[in-house]
Amino acid sequence: EGDVLILTKPLGIGITTTANRAELAPPELYLRAVKQMATLNKYACEIAQKYRVHSMTDVTGFALMGHATEMARGSDLTIVIDSTKVPVLPGVQPLAEMGLIPEGAYRNRQFAGPTARFAESVPLYLQDILYDPQTSGGLLLAIAEERGAELLRRLADAGVTAAAVGRVRPRGPRRIVLKP
Repeated sequence: EGDVLILTKPLGIGITTTANRAELAPPELYLRAVKQMATLNKYACEIAQKYRVHSMTDVTGFALMGHATEMARGSDLTIVIDSTKVPVLPGVQPLAEMGLIPEGAYRNRQFAGPTARFAESVPLYLQDILYDPQTSGGLLLAIAEERGAELLRRLADAGVTAAAVGRVRPRGPRRIVLKP
């Protein structure tokens, strides 16, 4: 309880690859997605291991929402995600707005949706991105708030794109709460 949540890669891989199959993904976005998928979590993991991380998972097929739900259930706490802080690959938003959503995102919504509460101001395209299954997604780490900024600096120094995306709070009526 009280931990900050850090995500080490932007979201949008599943949407990008779905758009690419439909020949609708901008080439620069697809190349960026491929580069991100080829980037190992090894360096982020090695840096994180120098800290007392309370929970860590890679964000893959269950998407950010599915993995956050599992973390919340495992800890019997509530995770509050600030949707404005979640990194998204540049260029994914228009694809999500067009409805280029992979089938796995709908399964993820069925799994994690009943445990989540979205603020009304969180747009549908962003909800879809949060349910988007990732291939070789980033790490989601829970670390004491007082160490979070230091970890983010060390990750940035190592060239790892990371962002504080939420907090772990006492158990509430929902496992996951998305605020604007």
